[in-house]
Amino acid sequence: MKTGFIPIDLFNISSETVRKFHREKGFDKLGARIETARNLEVIGRFPEAMELLNKANRYFRVRKWCFFGSIGIICFTFLIPWWSLGALVTIFIADKVLANREKDGWKSLASMLLSLEMLANDFSDWGKSYPAERAEALHILKDNPELPATPWIDYYLPGQTG
Repeated sequence: MKTGFIPIDLFNISSETVRKFHREKGFDKLGARIETARNLEVIGRFPEAMELLNKANRYFRVRKWCFFGSIGIICFTFLIPWWSLGALVTIFIADKVLANREKDGWKSLASMLLSLEMLANDFSDWGKSYPAERAEALHILKDNPELPATPWIDYYLPGQTG
C-alpha cells in the first residue's frame, strides 16, 4: 500500500506491531473499530486506503454469500449427493482465501491509522524527525497539536502514551 506522506519506516514498524498484536490476540471487531466516522474521514484522504476498505467490505459480502451458498448446498444434498462434497470444499477454500485477504486489508488500514497517530503524537520522536509530516497528520486527523487523540496507540500499545 502506498502510504502517501507517512514515512515508510514508520509504516513498516506500525504494520509489524499490528500484525504481531492480531497474531497474539485475534481480530476482535477490527473492522468495526476502523469503520467509525472519524476513521472513514481519514481513510477517505488516501485513495489507496479507500480502495483497501472497499475490497475488505467486498470480501466480507462475498464470504457471506459463500455461507448462504453452503447452507443451500447442504439442503440439496439429498437430491444430488455426489457433487455436494466437492462444492462444499470449494466454498470452504474460497472462504478461507477471502478471509485472509479481508484481514490483510484491515491490518493495512489499522497500520496506516496507527502511523498517523504516531506522527501526530510525536511518538518515539517520529514527529520531531518528520515535522512536515507531523503537521499533515495533525491536519488530517483534525487533532489539537497540544493533546492529539490516541485511540490506536492506546489499542495497540497500551500504557505507552503519557
